[in-house]
Formats: sequence, C-alpha cells, structure tokens
Amino acid sequence: MKNFTQLVFFILLIPFFSIGQASLNMVQIGNLSYNQDLNDIWGYVDHDGNEHALVGCANGFSYVDISNPSNPQEVFFISGSNSVWRDLKTWGNYAYVTTEAADGLLIVDLDDLSGQTYTYWTDQFMRAHNIYIDENGFAYIFGSQDGPTDGAIILDLNNDPMNPSVAGLFDAYYLHDGMVRGDTLWGAAVYEGVLTAVDVSDKANPVILGSTPTSCNFTHNAWVSDDGNYVFTTDEQSDCNVGAYDVSNISDIQEIDLIQSWNNENGFPVIPHNTHVLGDYLVTSYYTSGVTVIDASDPFNMVEIAYYDTSPDYEGGEFEGCWGAYPFLPSGLILASDQQTGLHILDISEPIYGCTNENASNYNPDANTDDGSCLIVGCTDPIAENFDAEANVENNDLCIY
Repeated sequence: MKNFTQLVFFILLIPFFSIGQASLNMVQIGNLSYNQDLNDIWGYVDHDGNEHALVGCANGFSYVDISNPSNPQEVFFISGSNSVWRDLKTWGNYAYVTTEAADGLLIVDLDDLSGQTYTYWTDQFMRAHNIYIDENGFAYIFGSQDGPTDGAIILDLNNDPMNPSVAGLFDAYYLHDGMVRGDTLWGAAVYEGVLTAVDVSDKANPVILGSTPTSCNFTHNAWVSDDGNYVFTTDEQSDCNVGAYDVSNISDIQEIDLIQSWNNENGFPVIPHNTHVLGDYLVTSYYTSGVTVIDASDPFNMVEIAYYDTSPDYEGGEFEGCWGAYPFLPSGLILASDQQTGLHILDISEPIYGCTNENASNYNPDANTDDGSCLIVGCTDPIAENFDAEANVENNDLCIY
C-alpha cells in the first residue's frame, strides 16, 4: 500500500505523463513463460512466508515459487483436461480449481511440495466456470454446466477441506462470477447484465437484497470496497467499462462513475476482464492491454494511475492477452497471467521524470513521467510549408517556403 500512496502523491504533484507508452508507473520484475495458454491467477503465502503464484493453464494447474520474484520457478504441475477456463482460490493450505472441462473440482494440499496430494472432487458437478471462497470457509461455485444449479453451489470446506459438503444453492440467476463479504454475495449475472446482492447468512435459503444493470449489460465480475459502501464491476465487451456503484442503500443501487483503459484513449477499444479492490485502488486485467491500477479513493471520480501492457502483440477488442491480475500479496507485487506471454510479476514504480517525447532533442528513454522539459527544435513560422506545431525551440533556418 505504501507504494500506491506514494505514487498518487507524485502524480498529483506533476500530472503530466505519456499515455502512449506500454507502461506507466509499473515495471516488470519477473516473467515465466509456458508452452501452453494461461487463464486465471491467484496468490498464496506458505507457512514460512514465501510467496507463490497459482497459475491456471490450458492443460492443468501450475504452482510457482516467486520468493525470488526476478526468477520464478515452477514447483509442481498437475495435469488436467484441456480447457480455456480455469479459476483458482485458496482456503488455508488448500487450492481449489474449477474448469469447464469435465474434471470436477481440483483440490490440492499445498503443504506437499511434490504436488502428489490432490483429488478431483466430482460429487456435485464436473464442469463449472468460477469459484470464490469467503473468509468463513465457504466456497461458491459459479456457472456450473452440469451441477444442481448454474447460479452458485455453496460448499462448506471446514470439516474436511478435501471432501466438502453442500451447504446451499442459489438459483435465481446464472452467475458468471462473484465474491462474498460477510453475509453478502455480490454476483455477476452476465447474461442478464445485472449486478446482484444476495443475503447468504442462511446458506440453505439465499435471498436477493437488490440488483442493478451495469453499463454494457454484460456483468462479468464484481468486487466490494473495504467499507462495503461501493461495488466495482467489469463488463466483458469491447469499449466497455469498469463501473463504480453506490450500494450503501442496497435497495437503491446507483451507478456513480465509469472508467476505461489507457488503450481506449489511444483509439483501440479494449475489453475489461476482472477487477479487484486493494484498499483505495482497483487492479484490473484487460485483454490486449495488460494490467491497470485505478485510484478509487473517490469512487465518484476514478483515475487511472498506472498500467503495464503484457500483450504488446495484440490490441483492440480481441479476447487475447491478459486474463487475470492478483494484487493481494504482502510484498505488494502484482501477479498477472497472460494467455500468450505467461506469468508476469509486476511492481508499482515511482515516476522517473524527464522528456518522454521521442521527437525531442533531450528525449529520455528511461523517463515514464513527462516533466515538460522537452526541447523540440524546428520551424516555428506558421506560414512555412514545414511549420512544426510541436516545436518549442526556434530554428527558422529549417523553414521551407
């Protein structure tokens, strides 16, 4: 959090920076490539305080030691059926992995570094899109194609983490994704285009408290603020938004702000995928545009303050590139999974001030924040054929009439 706070302070001091760069105030610390496409990402800290990345792959689950973030090392890999979709969460020392392939729920004991202690749990479903695990040890299985509901199958992990029991079902909507804080499930009903709030205090009898359509009517994910007064969503379509919603009156949810990625401003409308709340900030993965950080301390006026493009070979509204971003490691590092370029370990960087205009005589390739110092020599006579509107250092000997 310290790095994020310092970053906002510096940007407020000098709010001039280049939007055209592949990164802004964020740097890559490490990268691990794969010989297959990736999907989602999560993080884990072991009993010794070592940080790890849990990486969803097309053909299985990868467990990666990032205690040396500049040199990540895969510890073990568990094979699974081929699928575009895998989602991962943890409870205690266990990882839980869903997939839309017919594998059921992969449950892995992360204390066994050989990767041999795992099971594919198939009691209730074989295929599901997503999973969330709350602070009380209940897992919410979203978007099952063959289970008792495609809304949320609620599993109790407490008695036997490797063999959960069913605690309840939510079946009012197909839920694509969701998260739970306390007794409230914030669900993304993607095909209805609705953010919904559900009381899950009684797991056997979930009750809808309120709902609202989101800006592009394709609600992909949702995450609640720490104080519980705001929810932030993504709509997984080209040229769509990260949305902020005031949920302090849950029976009257109000949209209060929308924001798009840096690449939209460059004329390449992109697709937001997943957003997560980290204190006053949102960390969002975008297809073809990588990871962005938004200052949401004022949710009525969100401001993008950092980004890193993990997908330099892609642009626009393709479903390629960055899938997920995980911002909750104690170190402050951000993990990103890119379908083509692998696992990225990112860090927020303080601005390096200088001239960021490549046409300037004093261009600084290391600078990531423009300080207004650029010297652009050229013809400043507006009647000349080669008048240079960018030039701020006069050299009219260059003028052509």
